[in-house]
Amino acid sequence: MKIRLNFDGGAFGVPNEAAKCIKSATREDMAALLAIASMGGDADVEAAAACAGITRAQFDAAVAFWRGAGVLCVTSDAETVAAEDEKPKALKPSARTPELSGDEVEAMITESPERRSLLYECQQTMGHIFNSAESAVILSMREYLGLEDEYILLLLAHVVRRGKKSVKYAEKMAYTLYERGVDTTEALEEYLSWLESSSELEGRFRALCGMGTRQFTQKERDFFERWVREFGCGYDMLESAYSATVDAIGKFSMAYMNKVLESWQEKGEKASASSTSSTSSTSATASAGRDAGSFDTDDFFRLAVKRGLGG
Repeated sequence: MKIRLNFDGGAFGVPNEAAKCIKSATREDMAALLAIASMGGDADVEAAAACAGITRAQFDAAVAFWRGAGVLCVTSDAETVAAEDEKPKALKPSARTPELSGDEVEAMITESPERRSLLYECQQTMGHIFNSAESAVILSMREYLGLEDEYILLLLAHVVRRGKKSVKYAEKMAYTLYERGVDTTEALEEYLSWLESSSELEGRFRALCGMGTRQFTQKERDFFERWVREFGCGYDMLESAYSATVDAIGKFSMAYMNKVLESWQEKGEKASASSTSSTSSTSATASAGRDAGSFDTDDFFRLAVKRGLGG
């Protein structure tokens, strides 16, 4: 069966960002959005609520929901803005959502038992009662990024285990992971499992570089995760790249070390491609490496290391 829209009686549109929030929206949220859109996107509050067939309180809660998702822009009657500024603007994934007021947060919680339940579970996980700003952060993660409740709770539990009982810290981590494509509960579980398994390697690398107890900066963590997850580097490879970096510039630099490993990665891939056409035994080794998620580090990177250090 196929379904198509009948535009014989006219049509109206809504921002694309709204589609990302459908699964989180209530019936009242959707009714309010359609009513506002049917009025040309510049709706009178009372008229739009009546058109949607919901109460003023329900309408206010819906407006807060769509505003938090970046779908609606709200201005007071006294404000005048340029026509372009009046159009709802889609936020980039790296941007932060508009700050929700205390009244908007309260309206969203009152309207949706699911949101209220999530906030309760989050407070239990973090071990303290949230203020309005912290509640707004959780709701923004849920409504704007479209993160599942299980995702948010899993992320908060991880943050607590790291001794960071800060909702803002969790928000920063959520946006970073979102930008990397870790935006489902399953992807987050896989990522956190990788973090746990790589903790020993990270400790050895930090000791090698003399970092002591200092935490990685975000840029340093991005480098490290790329080397281990994307390049498949083990400790021997990191140690060799560290030595090559210090030998070349007289000091340690993760940015320079990244260039070294990028070069070796390229050489390793070329060695892998060459080896698959040479002997069946080497092809079997390469296949085993690919089955493990990357080409064989020991065989292909060792050759790249020797070439790199020799140069």
